[in-house]
Amino acid sequence: METIQEKYTHLQSFLRSLGSVAVAFSSGVDSTFLLKTAHDLLGDKVIAVTARSCSFPERELNEAKAFCEKEGIVHIICDSEELSIEGFDHNPKNRCYLCKKELFTKIGGIARQRGSPISPKAPIWTTTAITVRD
Repeated sequence: METIQEKYTHLQSFLRSLGSVAVAFSSGVDSTFLLKTAHDLLGDKVIAVTARSCSFPERELNEAKAFCEKEGIVHIICDSEELSIEGFDHNPKNRCYLCKKELFTKIGGIARQRGSPISPKAPIWTTTAITVRD
């Protein structure tokens, strides 16, 4: 079983192998950890993308802005139209997939517009949860 340090070292190696990263940044613990780690390793080859929507609290958007400003991370805010996603209003079991698909498609487009290659190793790589088990 890997130790926490070994897992962190593995994450660092993986991020370095990507060369550039666009992080879906909600300002939650998981995405903040990923963004900070990526930025520490890759510097200006990392961007944070936060989706503004009717379901994303303004307080969390402000936290995301403040963190990126403090850390010197390029932060892009895109609008999410989750209520316009076909079928979303029926509250299906896969509603999280529907929103994430829309968001990650936008992030990929933003990264391409900025000239960041989308790595075949991780076309759209994000985290929704990091679990550490002893």
